Amino acid sequence: MATRDSRSVFDSLLAQTHVQYALLLPDDRHNEIPSALATLLFLGEAPETLQTAYNIMKDDTAPWEPSPMSIADEETKSRFLGDIRFQRAFMTFFSMENGRYAGNSKALAISHLFMGNAPLIYGLFSDIGRPLTLLSDGIELRTAILVMESLTLSAVDWMEPMRELLTDPQPAVPSNEYLPPEDILGRIAYDGRFSGVMKAGPGFHGVWHVFSNPTAKAAIVEYMRRLDTRDLALLLQQMSALSVLLLCATHKPGQPAFDSFLGRLPTCVNSTRVILENLVEEESHKMLLLRGLWLVMLLAYVTQLRPVIDGKLLVSEELAGESRSWEAIYDQLRSQATTEGKYGDFQFLRTVRTLRELSKAYDSVHGRLYFHAAWKLMNQWREWTGLGPSREVMLNIRL
Repeated sequence: MATRDSRSVFDSLLAQTHVQYALLLPDDRHNEIPSALATLLFLGEAPETLQTAYNIMKDDTAPWEPSPMSIADEETKSRFLGDIRFQRAFMTFFSMENGRYAGNSKALAISHLFMGNAPLIYGLFSDIGRPLTLLSDGIELRTAILVMESLTLSAVDWMEPMRELLTDPQPAVPSNEYLPPEDILGRIAYDGRFSGVMKAGPGFHGVWHVFSNPTAKAAIVEYMRRLDTRDLALLLQQMSALSVLLLCATHKPGQPAFDSFLGRLPTCVNSTRVILENLVEEESHKMLLLRGLWLVMLLAYVTQLRPVIDGKLLVSEELAGESRSWEAIYDQLRSQATTEGKYGDFQFLRTVRTLRELSKAYDSVHGRLYFHAAWKLMNQWREWTGLGPSREVMLNIRL
């Protein structure tokens, strides 16, 4: 649990980066400071650790640049979706909207995520859920800045094909053809319509190869329709377990490897859970949020070349005999006063924290799945793979 001093430093540093630094950099990288600070706060790190992380990361950012014009209403907001030049204008617009809602960031989020000409729910899962995670962090930490940044990223990182896929008007399949998530990925694994689509190798940054391939795009729509959404609570449980398997059980036997993009999926699941429990009430909105989560899982699996999912990789004598608690994992993280290796990789730290949160929610259903995944990460993770450089460790993919 974070101390009051850590929270005070978090608020101060978050306000500084919010005022000074852009969310998206000219080379399409993201400002990782807000998410990193939230991660450290969730892990209960000391104020000095937050300050050190900020001091290191601020040199890898860029200042805000003026936008060509302001955004003042729904019409201009819709017109400039996906245009990085308008990120400052979007941020200013959502700051003004936050004032209009008297600081009620939940009302602000609901208004822009599910209403208007172009509801920002369709941008929430861009870049494998960065805006989604900022939104859930804002809800958990009751921080309006993170909610406004989430809406801004949803608008600027907007991917029109994702909106098209989520609003495709094709009719539902018969109920006897619905499938659970893991079974659907099992079919995708052998679906020749995806063969050769990712011409430049793995990576979600190559998702446009899927969007521009009519055959692959039609297959994605088909597999979205087959998802069994009759019990949304059960569906989220199923996607939670599947996200952990994609993270920890897709490498070659004896060659541990953890994919950077697949590694974001458990956090997407947990962020969706937080939003469902604390923000969304209407059933249609819940359905849309879960379908968005399913779409990003499908796209991540396809763009990472459809690796073999082998649950036995999470079953070993070492893990079966592990009797320590989650607190032992957290103690190990906190005891490392370093910014190097896994202890300086904020996605790694966030993933461990995510597994803990999913464990709290679903241990009664999935047993020690999340605990075993966390210990596997702690013991076997060396670096993220799946980014495409030569000679990196590959997942167990089907070529």
